[in-house]
Amino acid sequence: MIRLTLLFALATLTFCKTGQKALRNRSPMVELQTGGCFGFCPVIRLTVRNNGMVEYEGKQFAERQGLDSFQLAPEELRQLREKVTAVNLWQYPDRIKSEVVDAPFATLTVFQEGQKKSVLGSIDRPAPLLELESMIKNMAEAHDFQVTQGVNPNEPAKATRQEVIVKLRPEINAGNWIGQFTEFKLLLVRRVSTENIWIVAYDSKQLDEKAAIRLFKGSEGVLEVQGNQVVEDRE
Repeated sequence: MIRLTLLFALATLTFCKTGQKALRNRSPMVELQTGGCFGFCPVIRLTVRNNGMVEYEGKQFAERQGLDSFQLAPEELRQLREKVTAVNLWQYPDRIKSEVVDAPFATLTVFQEGQKKSVLGSIDRPAPLLELESMIKNMAEAHDFQVTQGVNPNEPAKATRQEVIVKLRPEINAGNWIGQFTEFKLLLVRRVSTENIWIVAYDSKQLDEKAAIRLFKGSEGVLEVQGNQVVEDRE
C-alpha cells in the first residue's frame, strides 16, 4: 500500500512538472504591436511564444487581415531569445518621447516569470529597441507575412491584381482620369511610352478583363484599351 502511494505521488509530481513545462512553452516571450501613421503604415500584432509559435493579427492597412500564425525554426527562436535577453527591455522607461510627429509608434513587450514590461516609442528609440523590432519583423517577412509595408485600401490587392494598357489622349492627365472611377480599386502602375500610354491595374474581384476594357473605353479621353499579358522568359 505504501509502495502504491509512493508511485502515485511520483506520477503526480511528474505530471505536474510536465504540465508546468508545457505551460511555459506556450507562454508568450515577446510581443510587437505597431501603430498607425499619417499614411498607410500597417497596424499589426506579433506575439512570439516560448515554443517558437508566432501569433499574428493584421489590423488596419495590413496585407494579411485577421488572425494567423507561423512557427519559427529552432535557430530563429534561439537568435530571438538571445536578442531579447541582450536588449533587456526592463532598463527602459515605459514610454520614450519622440519629436517625430508623422512616424508610427510601436510597443515592445517582454514576458518573464508572470510579469511583463512594455516600452512604447517611435523611430528615434535607442538602437537596441529598433534592432529587436526589426528582427521580429524580418522573421515574419521570412515566413511570408508582409509587416513592413502597408497596403492602400483603395488599391487592388496583389493577389487579385490584373492589368490593362490604356492609351489616353495627349491632353488628358492620367491621375485626374483614373480619379473618376471612385467605386473601383484601381492603380496607375506606370507610364510605358512617351505617348500617353499607361498600365492600369484593377481588382479582378470587382472586374474581369472584358468588363475593365468596356469601362475604360467608355470613358472620355481614352483612345485604346487592351489587356496586358505577362510573358515569362523561356530558358
